[in-house]
Amino acid sequence: MTVLPLPPLLLQLALGVVLAAPELREENAVVPPAPAAPTPALRAAPLADVQAMMMEAVSCSPPDEERAMKRLFLTNTSVTCNDGSPAGSAGSRRWLVLLEGGWYCHDTRSCHHRWQRLRHLMTSRLWPDQRNVGGILSPVPEENPYSWNANHVLVPYCSSDSWSGTSPAPTPGETFSFMGALIVQEVVRDLAAKGWLSNDSHVLLAGTSAGGTGVMLNVDGVQELVRALGLPRVSVRGLVDSGWFLDRPPFSPGAVAGPGAGPGLGRALTAAGALRQGMALWRARVPPACAARHRTDPWRCYFGYRLYPTVKAPLFLFQWLFDEAQMTADNVGAPVSKQQWDFIHEMGDSFRTTFSNVSAVFAPACIAHTVLTKRDWAAVRVGRVSLPAALRCWDNRLSADSPMEAPERRRGGSRKHKKGDGGGRVPCPTRHVEMCSWPQCNHSCPKLHNPFTGEEMNFIAVLKSFGLDMLSVANALGIDIHTLNNMDPEELLQLLTAS
Repeated sequence: MTVLPLPPLLLQLALGVVLAAPELREENAVVPPAPAAPTPALRAAPLADVQAMMMEAVSCSPPDEERAMKRLFLTNTSVTCNDGSPAGSAGSRRWLVLLEGGWYCHDTRSCHHRWQRLRHLMTSRLWPDQRNVGGILSPVPEENPYSWNANHVLVPYCSSDSWSGTSPAPTPGETFSFMGALIVQEVVRDLAAKGWLSNDSHVLLAGTSAGGTGVMLNVDGVQELVRALGLPRVSVRGLVDSGWFLDRPPFSPGAVAGPGAGPGLGRALTAAGALRQGMALWRARVPPACAARHRTDPWRCYFGYRLYPTVKAPLFLFQWLFDEAQMTADNVGAPVSKQQWDFIHEMGDSFRTTFSNVSAVFAPACIAHTVLTKRDWAAVRVGRVSLPAALRCWDNRLSADSPMEAPERRRGGSRKHKKGDGGGRVPCPTRHVEMCSWPQCNHSCPKLHNPFTGEEMNFIAVLKSFGLDMLSVANALGIDIHTLNNMDPEELLQLLTAS
């Protein structure tokens, strides 16, 4: 196999990982190529030669050691993980910085519980020197058609504060620090200090789960920071994966509610209570505009639909309509009863309602949680549109709005967007919200398994567990029960979703 003359570099900054991709771009890439700085160890190759070799390399795919992101620690060693260990990241002109997720802890008891069970989310001492990360951080075009050729930065989650804390390193009498907001800032400072960010760079701050919440909490601050660092033309935008949580009443009492308060602690606590405690413990920093809107209850700024109208930077939202983490926060449990399914069904309706003023959203009707780092992330679709294709449409729209990729609109929460209107400025739509009300009605949904038997559940099995009277379904469709029971699942799905 021919070795590429410009292989992707996969690095990791001690509270994050930096993946430096080659200075090559797809022909249809939104960002034009930037001139590559001369490097003694590398030689430039004609674009045609590189493209030919890339096709050969893709069929083989790079070995694990070339795909792996190498660990780097932050230059500022005073910004740390919960236990005081150094923070970091694992990683064109195009930069993709991804914040990991993993719930949070909100008081001494929940944090000690987390330390015992999820220590890898509180310290960097257990981090490997290299990590293989797939999905949107993959350097393989077949796996990652959207950003295989961008610089990738993975920032591991070790602050337990939804990336919002500013509480300094532990002092006598204190066990943990909470410095998530500071970690994000230091990752960006290091990228700029090393000369990796130029004044025409494009930064996509992405995050999964609690990391998605962290994106919304930090994206405007990152834009302000790069300007303060003397890079006023660097554009910053956000990609939120499964971090758009709801603060509706839980399914049953006794839930430890909130977007990641941590299950299994055995006492009732509302989302408001958990977040109030957490904000005090973390010395949390929320965007000033949102804090001003919710002066008496700033904890509401951790819920995307309340925070979104105050965010200035462009945001793209990916959200499963039947999110498993939301089900955990709501204390639904494994859905096996009609009451549970009814609650989950209402969850989908609630999510759709909160998307009314979101200009760029991709929401499949599936039971799952997070997507961006999954190897098959590009297979997820709403209708005929894949997630990478929707992201490209969003990129095109931002590029069409202005050379600076200015926000696609001034968010005030008042403007409504019709499904698929794409803002009315380019023909490529940026809103893809599945209208099917049945969980798992999307053919591209991750497979669901029966929690008791472990068997894979197809769509008909999901309908039965939903508590549906199949005889009534047959009557509604104008067919007999025998025909219904023997109907091809794809045909039944089409009938139900068209009804």
